[in-house]
Amino acid sequence: MTHATKLLISKVLVSLGLALLMLVPFLVAFSTTHIGSPDWTPHARFHLAASSFGHVLALPIMLYAIWCKTLFGTGRSVRLMAYLGLAYVLGVFIAGTFRQKLGLEYYDLGQQVLIMGFDGSIFIKGLVFVILLLGIFFSVRRGADNI
Repeated sequence: MTHATKLLISKVLVSLGLALLMLVPFLVAFSTTHIGSPDWTPHARFHLAASSFGHVLALPIMLYAIWCKTLFGTGRSVRLMAYLGLAYVLGVFIAGTFRQKLGLEYYDLGQQVLIMGFDGSIFIKGLVFVILLLGIFFSVRRGADNI
């Protein structure tokens, strides 16, 4: 497989991973379990809305860095965007690690969504993590790729 083919696969994988990472939480944020919940304070709603809009606005910039040949579009820019996505995913896993200490939960009582037996949020973030790692793997030029 040529490096150009691997780079294309990498661009598609990282773009898919970032789209899932930025758009799925945005859709969930505006559901009745989050911003639409009467249990949330207006200040908490503000922070979630601001963060959600920021993620959606960042996505086109990230995709531009991946696909625009005149600006970036190289394996390095693809990896940089994948690393940024991994930082978001790891933030969720770190928050999960400190759930008890910070008084956090992945979901409210009775609101858990399961995907293949796993918590929906963890499943999606785990899937994105794997997709981004695969994107990084395919973006690296190796000696045999020069043939």
